[in-house]
Amino acid sequence: MRIFSPEAYKEESYIMKIILLCSILFCTIAIPALGELTVEDIEKIDEKIQASETRIKEYINIKNESIEKRLSLVTTLIVGLMALIGIPIVALTVMIGWQSVKNNTPEKKNEVPTPKVEITHRTERSAINS
Repeated sequence: MRIFSPEAYKEESYIMKIILLCSILFCTIAIPALGELTVEDIEKIDEKIQASETRIKEYINIKNESIEKRLSLVTTLIVGLMALIGIPIVALTVMIGWQSVKNNTPEKKNEVPTPKVEITHRTERSAINS
């Protein structure tokens, strides 16, 4: 196929027609975008924005409430576990302390009398006399 042949010219004209038609079509689609907004249009847009903002605020408030509920539940659980672990430890400490105080004070009724044995040293004279 030659560049300057009549067939190539027909193909180029066909492509040029398609490009021209597409350009006209895209320009007609874009014409409404060049129009000016009226006050009513701006008010409608503002109302829609306000409505979406209120929905978002409500959604955020609901999420915050659910997070606060979960946080209070976790706090209650931690306090309960501390009490469950802490109370027996304190009770054992008090019992051990009371028992050590009890053991350090002698009770006279439970004492067993121990005989006192006097050990006398023998001297050489007493050993000789015996």
